[in-house]
Amino acid sequence: MIDFNRYFLHEHQIFLDNLNYEVIKLEKATGEVKLNCKDTIVAQLIDKVGVKVTFNRTLSFEPEGMFFLSCTFGVMMRFNQVYYDEIMWKNIDIAGEFKIGCPHILTNLMSRTSMMIAQITSASGQVPIITPGGPAPAKGAAAK
Repeated sequence: MIDFNRYFLHEHQIFLDNLNYEVIKLEKATGEVKLNCKDTIVAQLIDKVGVKVTFNRTLSFEPEGMFFLSCTFGVMMRFNQVYYDEIMWKNIDIAGEFKIGCPHILTNLMSRTSMMIAQITSASGQVPIITPGGPAPAKGAAAK
């Protein structure tokens, strides 16, 4: 596991990277619909400067209907140049390491995404869709 406190500076910048909301007009009611919620984490190496990590949450319906919503927040983490050359960064699964080594930043990204989705889905006077604000427990894990 990468020690993020060693290889990255403590200052990091969190930002809204992308937001896409599309209303989908239905010609007729179809009965039961299923809400899909998909999370994706992507890490992009930015030369010797640092890493841009993005967290995306996408909401869609089966069958397609109502709306499509995609919200992405990101964080820019700058390398500590003193230790940069100790690791071959192109050979590392940075997104996977980020999930394990930076749960506090991941939770921050997820919370912001959840709040943005709730705000957007309630903008027309509807009940907001509240998505998890933190990592979901592993399947089969007991609730505490």
